[in-house]
Parts: sequence; structure tokens; C-alpha cells
Amino acid sequence: MRDIARLVGITDAAIYYHFSSKQELLEALVEEKGFIHRLQALEQVVPRVPLREQLAAIARGAVEIMDENRDFLRLIVVEGLAGDQAMSNQYKRLVGQWERALTTVLSRYQEQGDLTGVDLESLARQIIYIILGPFLDSWMGRRWGPELDAHQRRQALASFAAEAIARLPLGQR
Repeated sequence: MRDIARLVGITDAAIYYHFSSKQELLEALVEEKGFIHRLQALEQVVPRVPLREQLAAIARGAVEIMDENRDFLRLIVVEGLAGDQAMSNQYKRLVGQWERALTTVLSRYQEQGDLTGVDLESLARQIIYIILGPFLDSWMGRRWGPELDAHQRRQALASFAAEAIARLPLGQR
């Protein structure tokens, strides 16, 4: 909390006046950056387009919000990996909510018979990893590095995810 206060140029007392803990501050930032709103909107998706088309759209949306918040997410991941419990909890919270929202969408496709014979939670995790893995690669400059502007990078990441999703065995009729 002291480091955060120092970085934004306020006193420790000022930050503690508004937030009693780092966890509370992180939750406020996650809310402000639109993650919760987007995940709640994802839970409301109704199957109106073919499943693979819907999943490609979900991937585009995920890439967009993650890329818009690259530095914030990098902080969560790096500090979480370094043992910061508040950051680790926030990562688990976001990915868990994403998995639940995506499982809800997949269950709607399953209910209308467009998805059969798959474990929905496992499929949701696979889709998340398809989106998240290349995004992490882009941080490290392995692919889609600094030579691309934000628009090009987002387009490349979304295209990669859509191609990978197209190869998933979705048990469609």
C-alpha cells in the first residue's frame, strides 16, 4: 500500500482513508477497469450465432480488455507469481469468474443442442488458455511484440485465438 501511495503521489493515510487493504484497492481497480462489467455481460450472452462464431467474438472481447489493461494485468501476474497473496487472489478471482461466465454461455449452447458430449468447465478452461497463453507470449515479445501497434497486436491475438478455437472438438451436431 505504501508503494502504491508513493507511486501515485499521495500519503499512506490518504490511501488508507479510501481502502483498508490492498485487496480492497485491487477490487476497486478491477471494477473501474471494466473487468467485472464485461464478465457479467458475458454471462448474459444468448446463443444467436453459431458457437464457433460466438467463441471468436468472446476471444476478441477478451483480447481487447486484456490488451487495454496490459500493465495492470502484468502487475497482477508478476506480483502474484512473486508470492503477493492479494495479487494471486485477484488473478484467481478474475479467471474463476471468466470460467464461470464462459461455462454459462456454453451451457446455453448445450441446452439448445448445439454442443454435445463435452465437459463444459474443461472446455471453458481450454478456451481461456487459448486466449491467455498467446497474450502472455506477447508480453514476453515471443510473438506479437513491440513491432506491432496495439490494433495490430489485438487483431493478431484474436485471429490466433479464433483459429485455435476452430480446431477444438466441440461435439457439435
